[in-house]
Amino acid sequence: MNFEELLQQSGLGDYLNYFDPDGSKIASAFKFEGDQADQFSRFFRPFDQSRLEEAAGKIAEREATRTGFLERDYQSGLGNLQSQYQSGFQDLNQQLGQATRQIANQAARTGASFGATQRQISESRKMAGDTLSDLMGRRQRGLESMGLGRERSLYQIEQQAGQERAGLTRLLQDYLNRTFSRAEQIYGLDPNETEEVPYTPPMGRDRPVRIPDTRTFTR
Repeated sequence: MNFEELLQQSGLGDYLNYFDPDGSKIASAFKFEGDQADQFSRFFRPFDQSRLEEAAGKIAEREATRTGFLERDYQSGLGNLQSQYQSGFQDLNQQLGQATRQIANQAARTGASFGATQRQISESRKMAGDTLSDLMGRRQRGLESMGLGRERSLYQIEQQAGQERAGLTRLLQDYLNRTFSRAEQIYGLDPNETEEVPYTPPMGRDRPVRIPDTRTFTR
């Protein structure tokens, strides 16, 4: 993301001219022209755009790294949960099969009626069904808990990145405040010197310069 895009996201896109690497162009943005622009350029320290771009890139990298770790842990947790469910389901099937065979063997030895045998098998299946329902309920609750945990973690990652980006926005605002204050000081040195170059800051010269307050960096 380039510097101009960062300014736009900070809500300061209208102030791009005041961040020009050439001090004379910054002076020109304050209505100084010709020799005056060259003369006063030394009073305007250019903003290091590359450092801001680098810092913003590192914030994005850290956010991506944290998100990547979170997603890997989440997928690993899903795999473990599914494995536990499959293992429990297999155990349940084995238990049901063993119970059915035992009932059938017992009926063969005792000569129990077909109806009685079927009732026993039906009861075993009902018990297995209740256990399966409990197993699926635990699985569902596990999925919901993991999903909520993932959402909370994602929010925390985004919040931290937003706070770091807000720090960059404050740097931009501080630079603008200093630059506008310097322009006011230059105009206050000698009114006659700049008499032919009327100065009209974006927010009006008769009141303090107000830079938009964008403490929350828009992603």
